[in-house]
Amino acid sequence: MRKFFFAAALILFCLGGCAEVPEPTVTTAEPTTVPVTETTVPVTTVPPETVPPTTEPPVYVSELAQEDFLLPIEEFSWDRQFAPEFVMVHFTSAVMTHRQEPYHLPHIRDIFVQYDISVHYIIERDGTIHCYVPEDRVAWHAGKGEWKGEEKYLDSMNQYAIGIELVGMGSQADMASYMTKSEYNAIDDSLKGFTPEQYAALKLLVEDICLRNGIPMDRDHVIGHQEYATRKTDPGELFDWGQLIP
Repeated sequence: MRKFFFAAALILFCLGGCAEVPEPTVTTAEPTTVPVTETTVPVTTVPPETVPPTTEPPVYVSELAQEDFLLPIEEFSWDRQFAPEFVMVHFTSAVMTHRQEPYHLPHIRDIFVQYDISVHYIIERDGTIHCYVPEDRVAWHAGKGEWKGEEKYLDSMNQYAIGIELVGMGSQADMASYMTKSEYNAIDDSLKGFTPEQYAALKLLVEDICLRNGIPMDRDHVIGHQEYATRKTDPGELFDWGQLIP
């Protein structure tokens, strides 16, 4: 009887050990929402007084001109001490040294260099504009003279004027100091006076210079060399001021 009870107990134990073991219950925790805080990036502001200026740098050579400086520039000009107040118009040629090629620019340039003459701008017969001296320097074009009895301009107009040379020549009277009447009459009439291209280029150039330098574009501030230095005759009788300042 005792053996029977033991065998029955052993069978029950084995049946229990072969039963399917339940899978463990996995508890998934709800995700925790972490509040996102907006990060403030500090903005560096520049005090108004340290903001770089937006003013355009001054222009000392007109955009209408080709740079053809008389170098070294210090040998043909001075530092400018005063702001420009005038534009002075001249004529120039190499008729004394090169009668057959009076308007060949290298000949004219050689004369400038030989006689210590300089000018800010020179305009060829076809209207091409060259800059020989930038406007922030004093060119040597006016010489001695006076303007309306004002002492500060006496023999000092170079300091206050921007000079422009037109490649050309005036009337026989204007050229009397340079050649005889017969020599003048022998020159082709097409070489006398100034071309339409020169007048057009001159007007644009003077407008540009006056605008940038705050110079009134009138006959009190745009003047001829002969008006300042009465011994001179340029731009002369053949120059038509009405085409420059109506």
